[in-house]
Amino acid sequence: MKKFFALILALCVVLSCTAALADEPLTIAISMRSTASEYHMQYVAGAELFVATLPEGTAVVQALPCEGNDDKQVNDVNALIASTNGNMILFIDANNSPNIVPIAEACEEAGVYWCAAWNAPEGVLPMDFNYWVNFQSCDAVKQGYDIAVTLFNSLPTPGKGKICVLEGMLANTANADRMTGLKQALEEYPDIEVLDDQAGDWETAKGLSITENWLAKYGEEIDGIWCACDDMAVGVVQALKAKGLDGKILTTGVDGTSAGIELVENGQAACTIANNGWLQGFYGCAYAYAAKTGKLDTATMDTLHRCFLTNGYLVSADTLADYKATFVDSQPEYDPEDLDYPIAGPMFPEA
Repeated sequence: MKKFFALILALCVVLSCTAALADEPLTIAISMRSTASEYHMQYVAGAELFVATLPEGTAVVQALPCEGNDDKQVNDVNALIASTNGNMILFIDANNSPNIVPIAEACEEAGVYWCAAWNAPEGVLPMDFNYWVNFQSCDAVKQGYDIAVTLFNSLPTPGKGKICVLEGMLANTANADRMTGLKQALEEYPDIEVLDDQAGDWETAKGLSITENWLAKYGEEIDGIWCACDDMAVGVVQALKAKGLDGKILTTGVDGTSAGIELVENGQAACTIANNGWLQGFYGCAYAYAAKTGKLDTATMDTLHRCFLTNGYLVSADTLADYKATFVDSQPEYDPEDLDYPIAGPMFPEA
């Protein structure tokens, strides 16, 4: 009889714990490289905008910055899955593409719906998994091309001169695609010479130190610096400013951070491209939540909705006023029911 009551007591404890877990709000995790990146924090802000569309107490947002450490990113996601007992959804911008596979496997095993942006290994797609809802990215090839052409045409002799190239992280899909766009532009502008090409790993400090080395080696022989993101562009301009060359040697950026916009406004950068992290974070969460709540079935979703491109916005001296009126002077508003809204085009032509 004592054993019987002990079993009943144990069962009550289990049921009580299960009920407590069920009463917990859903955790919406945003896994990205760093809270120091304004663009990455736009993901978090977008997630908060999404949570605001839900009944109060339904969900909470948790940021998981890995600070550039691949193992930390994977381990943090695994730890959160364990601590929430899988009561979560996930939006991730992988620090490096290979991180996607172990995270996909962990989410598949735990039944966690998730979405990703920017980085994934070639040939690894949401359609290979039940719980990976979709993969989104800006057209990074077009980004690399557009900022290159804008820079080339802003040189002292438009379309002619010598540049240095500051890449991001070499293993990142976004960096590889932006470099493809740059190479396309270089083919169209044969009078542009590349003096050097270095990887700055998306970091301001590395952008600064690399540019300092370039200035020591090439001096005013440099006509422009093609830079793959705003955070690094800030470091580039710091180095140029120390030599009195900011505004004389222009750089570029991508992400549309307030610092990047300010560089354009001050005439220190030829352009940046606003990726709209608010939109990416909002709809990454909206898609994962729709799948978790049964509004979407990944088994019946078409390729377009599982792999799509979102729009960026080229911000240059010519477009700065329009950009600020649209994105800076007002807070973006999105409809979680309109899941077609963020889709600018297919990631694959056949979609």
